[in-house]
Amino acid sequence: FPKKNRLNLIIPKTTTKFVERNARQYAEIAKVCGNIINLVDGNTAIFFPSYDLLQNIQEFLVKQTQKPIFTEKSAMAKQEKELLLANFRNHKQNGAILLGTSTGSFGEGIDMPGVLQAVIIVGLPLNKPDIEARLLIEYYDDKFGKGFEYGYVLPAITKCLQNAGRCIRSETDKGAIIFLDERYAWQNYYQCFPEEWDMEVEMDYMGVLKKFVGK
Repeated sequence: FPKKNRLNLIIPKTTTKFVERNARQYAEIAKVCGNIINLVDGNTAIFFPSYDLLQNIQEFLVKQTQKPIFTEKSAMAKQEKELLLANFRNHKQNGAILLGTSTGSFGEGIDMPGVLQAVIIVGLPLNKPDIEARLLIEYYDDKFGKGFEYGYVLPAITKCLQNAGRCIRSETDKGAIIFLDERYAWQNYYQCFPEEWDMEVEMDYMGVLKKFVGK
């Protein structure tokens, strides 16, 4: 598909770092998402690192837009997921919002060509710093000298790229892919993006988006 059909944008305005999770941060994230949703014609999908963050931010997001919101829940039955996605597709003309998690079935497996005009990846789906994660970091550190990068950062970026792939599903699709967290602009995270993606880092995200969508 033509490169001009996809905008890859990092907005280093907010963060979902654990130590900075609070109502003020959730409200700011919801405000940025709301601005994007209201500007883009059609449907938007937003992916979060966890259901907990999804629910906390959704409380503020409902105040930012009039578009209907469809929310993924944990342990949804297959039939329930299919019905939710069908209803979401039916709002293509006037636009709707799909909320899911980065590691959920919507973030990794949905295929909706021509439906999504934007995808927002909120935060970083980093693995919990448990014993398994620490062992993985130690393994890659011993083997390649890059334990943190290979065992912690790269798996999270890989999940984000899978989320981003939900946006462009055919050669005629056009969409904006937004990475919303200040850490995406940090060198150790930024360098994990494919070079051909031509990532843009911009605080004036509305100006960039308006130019992309032609408004």
